[in-house]
Amino acid sequence: MTISEQAISHSIFLSKLSGEIEAVLFDMDGVLVDSIPLHVQAWNSTMTDYGLPPLDHAAYINALGRTNMDMIARFLDRQSIELPLETRREIVNLKEDLFRSKIRAEAKIMPGAVEWLEYLSKKCIRCAVASSGEMSNVVAVLDALQLSKYFAAILSGARLPKSKPNPMLFLLAAASVGVEPSKCLVVEDAPAGIKAAKSAHMLCCALSTTCSSDELQQADILLANLGAVDPALLFNDGPPSHSR
Repeated sequence: MTISEQAISHSIFLSKLSGEIEAVLFDMDGVLVDSIPLHVQAWNSTMTDYGLPPLDHAAYINALGRTNMDMIARFLDRQSIELPLETRREIVNLKEDLFRSKIRAEAKIMPGAVEWLEYLSKKCIRCAVASSGEMSNVVAVLDALQLSKYFAAILSGARLPKSKPNPMLFLLAAASVGVEPSKCLVVEDAPAGIKAAKSAHMLCCALSTTCSSDELQQADILLANLGAVDPALLFNDGPPSHSR
């Protein structure tokens, strides 16, 4: 059963994470950075340059968690458009160049992200980024937001043979930080990512920053965003103390 933010005070929920989680694996887009609109803008600008129809927001959301080559293949299939593999790669490369220029100028960190990362660092809970995006994108985002220092590992699934919902990326992330999958918590914003986490036998916290709550019901924990709950409550530290 999904645990919503209204149920965070319940002891059964608190005990679920207490002492069990040794690593937190973060997706990036929509979780750490408010980047979804920038991705859509970059895709559509590039599509226009190649005389292709625009990628609507809903189509992008439905493809979240997948690699760029997988996304463009699905888009072209739906449009019954044939393009050589080399042209597809050109489109992806141009789109990513444009996205990186946008993210450097317009990057916005998601609510609660810094607070979570600071808390996890103090608790010595290892953190990793596990994103389907290109590694150059991941690095650009983390540099723009000055978040790299919080992560023991940074992984991109862009070159893996299978993308989310396949669990490969999360399993590699767990191995990279030296933690068993069963002791990892995944933070995701898309159904494909939730499926990948569950297939990897990991707990999953879903954020309804990108998709509706109804689409995220397979997660163990459902929050509006990372700012919706003090992580000290989530990890059973009790209510934060307030100095006077």
